[in-house]
Parts: sequence; structure tokens; C-alpha cells
Amino acid sequence: LPQPKTPYDLLIRVTAVALNPTDYKMPQHYPTPGATMGCDFVGTVIQSGTAADITLPAPGTRVCGAVHGSNPADPTNGAFAEYLVADARLVIRVPDNWSDLDAAALGGIGWGTLGLAFYAHLGLEGRPAAPLQGKKVPVLVYGGATATGTMACQLLSLAGYDPIATTSAASADLVRSYSATSTVPYTAPDCGSRIKAEMKGGLRHALDCISSPESVRVCCEALGRAGGRCASLEFCPEEWRTRKAVRVEMVLGYEMFGRGLELEGVYKREADLGKLELSVGWCREVQGLVERGVLRSHPVREVEGGWDGVVRGLEMLRGGEVRGEKLVVRL
Repeated sequence: LPQPKTPYDLLIRVTAVALNPTDYKMPQHYPTPGATMGCDFVGTVIQSGTAADITLPAPGTRVCGAVHGSNPADPTNGAFAEYLVADARLVIRVPDNWSDLDAAALGGIGWGTLGLAFYAHLGLEGRPAAPLQGKKVPVLVYGGATATGTMACQLLSLAGYDPIATTSAASADLVRSYSATSTVPYTAPDCGSRIKAEMKGGLRHALDCISSPESVRVCCEALGRAGGRCASLEFCPEEWRTRKAVRVEMVLGYEMFGRGLELEGVYKREADLGKLELSVGWCREVQGLVERGVLRSHPVREVEGGWDGVVRGLEMLRGGEVRGEKLVVRL
């Protein structure tokens, strides 16, 4: 079993996991023999921590969250396992009326990444606990039908912003049902300039959930004449960045844990306790939204077969077979 190492660590028996592109990308780019894969999970607390400064979930409590799977620095801990260790400050207590499938789909890496994107990279001020007042400020969400995209639209709306999402025509209704104010087809050749015109040049912030040359170009084109900020969920080479006035930054969701990332090249990071502190506060806000019933997980598609289902689901993700759904597997 993975062993708790800090007073905040919980030993959790995993009951279901959600699948993410990072689950196959991490072992592909950073192969670590014997490392446990997977990040998003739901499970039951088996052993609680010893920290006295927070109320820890008691044994028997159902929680969801994320861990850094396929981590060269901690190869024994990952979500695709019977047991894992998670930081109590970064898990969500699951309401009784939520299924394991929906809780796994909520997980932790999605909302955790968005907390860093909104407040460490885009510099947004409004929060769900203290929404912007007055006229709503638009934020572009490129890839609105992704699991991160629908989560972003909900959280931005709750924080007082106007989420403007790019999506396919087939997914537009889905994205609007997750609080997008308006949608624009990403296939339109004038997608970026069209968004810029509709926003009357007032767009200053973009979240890129796709991170391709085309998505970065559209985000840069859509932002107003004065430029602005774009938070990308993957590394974007300089040649993709078409405007100097737009500051493009990569968001690494795994920084939510505050630990250094012992990865090569552009993904290497020093420990940052400031990002851990941001993420702990953000987790409390997300917990409140879940309890109020105002935050939904992405539409779930269950993949049956337990461990075989995990392997099959990852192949589906790798092959681009998944659209508008979150793959979840019961273990």
C-alpha cells in the first residue's frame, strides 16, 4: 500500500476513476517502470491523518480528488490502484446524492487546474465566493465541450464572468447548458476575428483547453487590440504565438499539490507553496458549490470491465474517439 507521509494524508480505497489525456501522456513522455498511473478518483477514506488545524474526513467518508499519477518522484501513488494517498486539503467530500461515477468525473485535476489558470495565470479577480459586480467581463473558453471546458464555463459564470466558448455545432447546446453565454463554431475560418468583433474588442482573457497551433492562433486573434492573457493547458512553442501583445502561459495542474515537478524541459517546476495555498482555498470554494448543487460534472460514459476498462478507455482517448463525455470506470 502507498504510505501516508504528512499529517494531511488520507489513505483511500478507490471505487471509481475518471480518465484524462494526461493519464496516457505522462507515462508516454516520462516512462517510469512500475509507476502507478491515473489522477482523478472517488473512494472511501480508510485511514485519516493527524493534522489538528483542519477537520479531517473521518474513516468511511466518501471523497473525490486527484493525485499525480505516473510521477517519477512518487511512483507508488496513482489513482489506477486499489488504494491511494491524497492530501485532505485537496479532496471534496461527496454528497450522498452523487453517484460514484459523477464524483469520479468531478475528480480534482480539472477544477484544480482551473483554479491555477484563473488566479495564478489569467489574474482574474472574481470568484464564486465573491463574484464580480456590475457588467460581466467576457472570458474566452476555447474547447468548451471538453470536460475542462464545461467546468470552466460553470465556474466562470458563478464568479461573475461571461464565458464565451468555441465548440462544434453539434456540441453547442451542451456547452450552453453548462453556462456558456454564447458559442462560436471553431471550424469557422474567421473564428478569432468574429469573436473579437462580437466582443467589440473588449476581450482580455482566454483559456485554451485544446492547445494546438490553431487554438492558440484563434485565442490571440480574439483578444482585443491591447492584447491580454491566454492560459494554455499544454506547452505552446513560440512560433504558435501570433501576437506579442498576448501573454501565453502554460498551466500545469499538478502544481496544485505544491510539490516540485521532477520532469524534463518545460514541464520541470520547483516546489511552490503559494500555489498549494491557492489550491487549498479554491478546493473549499468548490466544496461549497458542490454542496449548494450549483456545480455539475461533465456527462459521464461508463466503461465497463474494471482494469480492462481502464486500458480500453485510455485507447479510446488516445484514438480521439471521445466527444462530449467523460470516461469513468468502476474498480
